[in-house]
Amino acid sequence: MKKFIFISCVIVVLAVAGIFTLNYINAQNITEKSTTDTPVTQAVDHDFFPEFYRGIYLTVNSANRMAKLQTFVEMAKAANINCFVMDVQSAKYARCIVPAENVQYCKENGIHPIARVVMFPDGLSNWPVSEDYIKERLDVAESACKNGFKEIQFDYIRFNDSGRNKHLKNAERYAFIEGFIMRSKEQLKKYNVKIAVDVFGRIPLNVHDVIGQRMESLDKVADIICPMAYPSHYTWSKKLMKDPYYTVLITSKKAKERAQNAEIVTYIQAFKMKLYDIPYDKYVEDQIRAVHESGIKGYLMWNARQDYKVPLAVVKNFYGKNSNLLK
Repeated sequence: MKKFIFISCVIVVLAVAGIFTLNYINAQNITEKSTTDTPVTQAVDHDFFPEFYRGIYLTVNSANRMAKLQTFVEMAKAANINCFVMDVQSAKYARCIVPAENVQYCKENGIHPIARVVMFPDGLSNWPVSEDYIKERLDVAESACKNGFKEIQFDYIRFNDSGRNKHLKNAERYAFIEGFIMRSKEQLKKYNVKIAVDVFGRIPLNVHDVIGQRMESLDKVADIICPMAYPSHYTWSKKLMKDPYYTVLITSKKAKERAQNAEIVTYIQAFKMKLYDIPYDKYVEDQIRAVHESGIKGYLMWNARQDYKVPLAVVKNFYGKNSNLLK
């Protein structure tokens, strides 16, 4: 009897061992098969910088609301727009409030998102500037980088145009702005971003300027310089106000001549102000043509109300006739 029980136990043990062995072999076969037959999916890197910028400006309300953003993305894709300048903060928050998923959505749809950070609303008037304020602006820029922006555009990075702080020499003003940009690049370098700076349209035409912007100084530190070449704002010259093609052409060319390192991306006027009887669509097209003929890196269309119906139709029509200019 004991012998029978012993033999039975041996049989059971061998059977169990066999089952485990078969399961192990099957598992190995399944693993090997899945490893061999199933392709490995790798994350797609959607980061890019346009070879030629064709952009529009968006408010923070449009940038941080997915439904609105999707509408602008579809409009942009239909018109060959490839970048958005996006406000990233509101008066209430000293940080970027455009979600990372919105930034990524733009990239996935071939739109390069640019974070616009306003430095000194209406220009710097109170001197000296508090360290806390400087740190706050830089923190806004860094929070935008953390949300996926690869280009930070500082606007209103200038002194007030009213003649305040007359005791400051031009060289001191240039040094302050240059120093801030250098500091921003140092703080943000781990994110591998580009730094853009907006300048008055007159800056490429002026050797010196009381607002503290000078092409040669900015060229030392900025990756991109964006002259705001709105013809309606050249109030000291009737010729420049009345000829949008010439105004954008001469501003862009002068900027490029004086910038040895930085790329030039010019802001153009996409709003109805002092058009001097020039049809609005022609007014916009003349500026786009001037940008291409100046040989710079591209253009950004500004309309504070985001009313781009006519400008986007002009862009679509322009490249329909000049498809060779699409890059």
